[in-house]
Parts: sequence; C-alpha cells; structure tokens
Amino acid sequence: MTARASDVFVGRARELEALEGVLDAARNGRGGTVLIAGDAGIGKTRLTAELSARARDAGFEVLLGRSIDLVGTELPYQPFAQALRPVGDLPRADGQQFRVFENILGLLTDRAESAPVLLVLEDLHWADTSTLDLVVYLAQYVDDRPVLLVATYRADEPSSSERMLRLANGVRRSGSALLVDLGPLDRHDLAALVAAYDVPPRATADADAIVVRSEGNPFFAQELIAAAGDGGLPRGLRELLLQRVDRLDQQSRTVVRIASAAGREVGYALLRSVAVMPEQDVRAALREAVEYGVLVAEPTASSFRFRHALLAEAVYATLLPGEREEIHERLAEELARSEAAAPAELAPHWAAAGRAAEALAASVAAAREAIAVAGLAEARTHLERAISLWPAVANAAELAGSDLAGICAWAAEVASETGAAPRAVELARRAIDLVGDRDRRRAALLQMRLGEYLHEIGSDLSGLAALERAVELARAEPLPDRAYVLASFAGGLMVAWRHAESARLAEQALALARDAGAGAALVRALTVRGADHVYLGRTEEGLSDLGEALRLAEEIGDWIGLDRVYVNLTDALTMLGRLRESVQVGRQGLEAVHRYGIDSAVLVSNLIEALLALGDWDEAEALSAAALRSTLASFPYMLLMLRADLEVGRGDFVAAREHLDAALETLRPDRGLGIYDVCLAELALWDRRWADAADHTNAALQRMGSVEAPQLRVWFCAKGLRAQAELAAVARTRRDDAAERRVLDRADQLIAVARGAAEDAASVTPVGSAWFGLADAEYQRARGVAGPELWADAAGRWADLGRVPLIAYCRWRQAEALVTAGASRTEASIPARSAYEVAVRIGAQPLRRELELLAELARLRLATPAAEAEPGEGLDEVLGLTAREAEVLTLLSRGCTDREIAVALVISVRTVGVHVSHILQKLGAANRIEAAAIAHRMSGPS
Repeated sequence: MTARASDVFVGRARELEALEGVLDAARNGRGGTVLIAGDAGIGKTRLTAELSARARDAGFEVLLGRSIDLVGTELPYQPFAQALRPVGDLPRADGQQFRVFENILGLLTDRAESAPVLLVLEDLHWADTSTLDLVVYLAQYVDDRPVLLVATYRADEPSSSERMLRLANGVRRSGSALLVDLGPLDRHDLAALVAAYDVPPRATADADAIVVRSEGNPFFAQELIAAAGDGGLPRGLRELLLQRVDRLDQQSRTVVRIASAAGREVGYALLRSVAVMPEQDVRAALREAVEYGVLVAEPTASSFRFRHALLAEAVYATLLPGEREEIHERLAEELARSEAAAPAELAPHWAAAGRAAEALAASVAAAREAIAVAGLAEARTHLERAISLWPAVANAAELAGSDLAGICAWAAEVASETGAAPRAVELARRAIDLVGDRDRRRAALLQMRLGEYLHEIGSDLSGLAALERAVELARAEPLPDRAYVLASFAGGLMVAWRHAESARLAEQALALARDAGAGAALVRALTVRGADHVYLGRTEEGLSDLGEALRLAEEIGDWIGLDRVYVNLTDALTMLGRLRESVQVGRQGLEAVHRYGIDSAVLVSNLIEALLALGDWDEAEALSAAALRSTLASFPYMLLMLRADLEVGRGDFVAAREHLDAALETLRPDRGLGIYDVCLAELALWDRRWADAADHTNAALQRMGSVEAPQLRVWFCAKGLRAQAELAAVARTRRDDAAERRVLDRADQLIAVARGAAEDAASVTPVGSAWFGLADAEYQRARGVAGPELWADAAGRWADLGRVPLIAYCRWRQAEALVTAGASRTEASIPARSAYEVAVRIGAQPLRRELELLAELARLRLATPAAEAEPGEGLDEVLGLTAREAEVLTLLSRGCTDREIAVALVISVRTVGVHVSHILQKLGAANRIEAAAIAHRMSGPS
C-alpha cells in the first residue's frame, strides 16, 4: 500500500476554513490563539501539518514544538524549547517566570517583524504546568501582533483533563481565541482516506469493513489498513487501546471484560446481575471505567457503552478460554430469565457459551424475525450459525421446525439475494444431496434455484442443465410449481440469447400460472416474455409485459421477482437507447429492492452502464466505487468491467487493467459474449496498441459465434474498424503496401458484417444504426477518406440517443477530418470545441489529450469562438446577438441544416429553432437566406 499517513488529507473543510480565517487575520497583524482538542488518532497532528504547509505558502515562519510523554511534566517549557531552537535558545530570567514569559513574547514579536509567525505546540496534555501558563499568557498579548499560536491536546486523557480545562478557560478569556473540537471523520471522508491507499480490487470488502470499524478515527483506519487481511487488531493498535484499561483496578477490569462480551453497549441491570460482586462494587467499578475514558455512561438508556468499538474488541480479545464461555453463559441465562432480549441477541451468547441446542433454536427464530423486517443480511448470519450448529444437536429438526435441507435451501435463497451467489450454489447443492429424488417436488424446486444461482456466478451451461432437470422433475407436480419452474427455464434460455425458444416456453408458463392463479410464477413468466419480446423487436408488447410484472410483484410482495423485473426493464431500456428512462427506472428499482434488504449487483450494474453511456461519469464513479466496496459475489465481473470502462475513459489505464484482470476470475467461458474482449480492445485503442485492439475485437466476434445479437455484433465491428483505421494509417506511413492491403481486406470484411448486423438490429433498436454510422466513418478513415460529413452524421445519430461520450468522439474525428480535408480553422474548431467541452466536463482525459494535440498541430481554438473567425467574426457585437446565436448564424450562413447545427453545438434541434427565430427577429430578416446574407456582409472578407 503506497500511500502514507502524511501524504493523505481528507475532510476537515469546516475546520480548515476557520483556521485559514485566523491565519489571514494574523498575516494582517491580528494574531490569536487556537486550541485543537480531540481523541487520540483523530487527526490533530495531520490538521496542524496541513495548516503549517498553507502558512509556509503564505509567507509565514512556522515554529513547531511537541510535548513528550516520557518527559511530560518534569521538564519546564519543553515544547517551547523545541519550537524556538531554530531561532535561538530559550530565554532565561534568573528564576523569574514572568520575565521568561515576557522574553518569549518579545522573541516572537521580533521574529514577526520580518514575517508573520505560526507557533504550533502539539500534545499539551503531556506538557508541564509552566508551559500551560505560558500559553495562557501569550494568548492575552498576541492579538495585536502577526503571531498565531496553535496548540493541540487530547480531550480524552483522564490524567490531564482538569489541567486541559483550566488551559481552555484561560485561553478563552483572551478574547482572541478559537477552540476547535475535532470529531470523527464522516463516512464519506473516511472512505476517501481508505481509497487513497492502494487497495487491490478484490480486497474492497476489507476497505469497507475498515470504514465501519474505525468509526471515523483516521489513525485507527490507517492501522487497520496496514494490517488488512491479517485478521484481528494490529498489535500496536491493540496496545494503544488497552493502555486505558491497564490503568483500572482489578475489579473495574472484571466489569469491563463482562461488558466487552455483552457488546458495544450494555444495560446497567444486566451488568449488575452478571457481575459476581456486590452492587456498590459494580457501581464503583463502572465509575472508574467512565472516569478513565473506557466506558461512556448513557443516562437516558441506563446503559454503558465503550468509548470506541475497537476498544471493546481489544478488551474481548483478552478473555481467556473458559472465562469467555462462562461470561457468555451468564449473560445468556440472565437475558433469557429476564425476557429482555430478542433471539438475535441471545443466539450469539448461547453459541459462544457452547450451548448448541439453545443457540440453534434462537438462531432460527432470529432469522425468521429478521426476514419479517427485510433484514436479509442478518437473517443469513443466523441461518449460517444454525447450519454450523446442526451436527451438535440431536433434535435439531424439532427445535428448528425444519430439516437441514430446508434450512440450507432457505439460507441459499437469502445468500443469493444478499449478493453471495457462490455460497448460494454450495448451500443449494447440499440441500439437493440431502433431499435426493425421493421428494420430486422439493428436488425440482431446489434444482431450479441451483440453476438460477449458477447463472449468477457465470456458469450458464451448468445452470441450464439444472433448470432442465428441474422441468423434468416437475412434470407431475402442482400447477404453480410447474409454472414457476418452466418460467425459470425460459429465463435461463433468455439470458443465453435464445429469445425465440425462451418466448415459447414463457407463453406456456404464463398460461399455467394464470390457470393456477400463481402470482410469483406469473411475475416470473411475464418478466421473461417481456424481455424476450423487446429483444425480438416487439418493443411495446415487451414493455407492457414488464410493466404488468412490476405492478404485480409490488402488489404481492414478491421481492425476488421485483428485483428481476427491474433488472430486465433497465436492460431493455438501455438496449433500446432510452438511457434517461433506464436511469430513472434503475434509481427507482434500487430504492425499492433496498427496502427488502436486497443487494442487486445486476441492477446496480445496469444503472452504471446507462450513466456511463450518458456521460454522467461522476455519478457512475461514485456508484461503482460504493458497489465495489461491498464486493457483491453475484455477477462481480459486471461491476469490475464497468469500472474498468470508466477508468479507460478517464485515462487510468493501470487501474482499468487491474479491474479487468479481477473480472476475469469470475467471467463466463464466453467472456460475456465477447464484451470483455471489447473492453480490452477499448483499453488498447486509447493506449495506442492498435494490433492488440484488432486482436481483441476479432476474439470478441469469434466468441459470439452464431448467437443472434446483432446490436452487439455491429458494436464490435465498429471497434474493430477503429483499430483497422489506425493500422492502415501506420502502414501508409511506413509505405508498407502489403500490410495496408491486409488491413483493408479485414476492414472490408468488418464493414460487411457490420452492415448486415445493423440491418438485423434495425427492427429492434436504433442503437445498431448509430453504431453502423460510426463503423462506416471508421471504414472510410481506414481507406484514407477524410469524410467529415460521415462523422457529422455519426455524431447526429448518437445525439438522438443522448450518448454524450460517443458524440464527443465523433466530433473529434469530424474536426480531424475537416483539417485533413483542408477546411478553415474556424470550421474545424467548432466540432473540436464541442468535443473538448465534453471531455473536460466528464473528465475524459485521453480524448482531451487527443483534442489538445490536434488543436496544437492544426492551430484550432478549443475554448471560445475565435475573434478572427470567418463569417461569424464579431457577429455578437456587430449585430447584437448572444454568443450562442452568433455561432448558430455562422453555421446557418454555411448552409447547415438545423440538425447539423444541433450536432455541431451539442444542443437539441428544437433549441436551434428557437435561436434561429431570435436571430431573424433581431436582424429583421424575412428568412434564413436573408439572415445568412446579412452575416456575410457584416463579417467582412474571408
């Protein structure tokens, strides 16, 4: 992990703003004193280091001194002596303390005559009394000098709390003091701190756990990062945390150990009952634990909690074998006797006490209660505990109200819905082994679930085999089961792109479900048929089915079906090019499924995909970062590939490569039907590895085989033609005729495939036509034809679909083609500028670099329209037009249509019409021709 604590500074915006305010005041001769208080590790030193760096940049002389724990109160003025060492020895005054104070103030005043002074004193909780008195003295006199005194101390240090209170009160009386109470970082800032470290893509779960465990303390977070993967607490952090506990007497340590077994927070009544000592001793022990900052009293709840969760963890780790079991048993018995705890609280105590039967019964009961409130993650934890305890309990089935196969199947379903598909597969297979074929109905439903879980981890062939086996087993079963199993098999065929077969089976499942009045089966069948119809070109029928499935799933509370509907609906809308709708539905869907505790990796992925296509890269980045931190084990390759796509677009090729490598670990054998290879090609294209890009696109097309997915095929061809265009340019530069012929032969093959695929996709989605427009422009570029009109047409097609990054790409190529064709700099600058604006806004660094290079070579302007531009020169000022109206008139005078103007300026056709109306009105022109003539007359010679 390459980052160091001193390299990383996040958050603290409010505190820094206040500190910079007093820094500015000191620079202007109005000094002051700042006291920064906070717990150990909260970031006091890092904040003062950041302030010191800014002060140096502003011309301050920075003096730094630290109190030392080993010396502490035994050495007078120790931090001042260290701070003033660069400017001379500590002034002496023959034992007269007041004279010492005056001399130090005079020294600081003298130094401030040449440059303002920032004096930083750290860790004053360890400082001697004379130092504290000197700080209070200086605080009274620096207000009219360019001197700023900043001091830090721990607010949670019991031994110095009274002295720090006197210090704060004394400084406050100066009237020029700022007291900063530094609290924990919020979750967002702490996540940014963790992200600054080189956490591998597959270790993002550790990163998320660190954010939670550290509770906003930067030092704790950094220690946990350093020990990531080792388990437990780092030794240094554990020893730091236990320092407080070691100061307690034996009786208090005993009570604190009981509290650590009870959890982060524990009621007084429970502690009193479990501690084997008189009540007055319990109270005395708790009072001492509070005074030493180990526990915090919560009077309203009549409870105590550990000052920090990691402190509870550190204390719990000190419990010895036997001692731990005894404490948990006493806790569990008291909680059960008093009926003060729910099964979820009792189960871990019974389990830790070794009371397997009680723990199993409580775990299953806790799982049921968690499911009732949509706490799926918690339910899974309880079920996993029950499964682990099962062999140790003779009457387990009686206590659980189910056999082991039923518990495994239940746990598998919950695991799937919480993103743990590999575990769901393991549990389903165990349930199938336990049931065998003696109960064909259960076996059929288990095989069906197994097939769905296998699909989630990318094992499509095995999944289809399991689904087919489920259909076979369910032939003689009740209608609702047969309908659901058949609909699931249809769903397996649907995701394998076998839409015609899938639609026929979905029709049969739908009929069975309607006859049986089976709501969940009806949702499943409608979802599959709807998705099939969309992909078969029957768009409105398909969307109608999906809408009906969505309404029904919400009505009957089918949260599994609800997730599937949202997944398929967002996928369909994106495939149709209706990206804004897809984003809206995706956000709505995530909110809906989160209410049920479902973590839907596919729905998140679909939303990210649509955001990337629209150019909403900041939101896509935030969403993908959060999703990767949760490391959902279902469809992880989707999130990783989308993250890599974003990183390629923004120029972070190293991170993109890492995420693509990580995605490969869970990828299907067909590598996402070739999409993974196209991701590799995109990386290679922007990395200027043209031959690699060509190889990857060839591999992608090969992996598709005979699958009917023309919208993918034309996309792959477009990427391949981009690679061929670059290879052809290289061959021409090298005058390698043979290589150029080979490249053009391949380009001929690709454009033919693209044309056929675009024709096949035309009845399904307009996206195929847009990709073919780009493919055709790339093909002409490969042949050495500039073709600016082709790139303008391609940009227009993407503009109709709102695909901002692709519009910008085409505008770059259009500008490049205009330069090649000998167009004026003004004309070429218009598409270049529109592309550049997009590249800057969305952070597309590789595209931005290409545009800047083009602008440098061709002397184009990327910022604003050139003052010396051709027909548009000064039209805004001369004719009283706005800058945008002048741009529209410039293009209008060249004979551009409204659509061409919209593409050039990245605005809608309707907006162009509004601008034209305003132009005609302002110029008093009867029509466009007259307006263009006025523009030419007023702009002077070309």
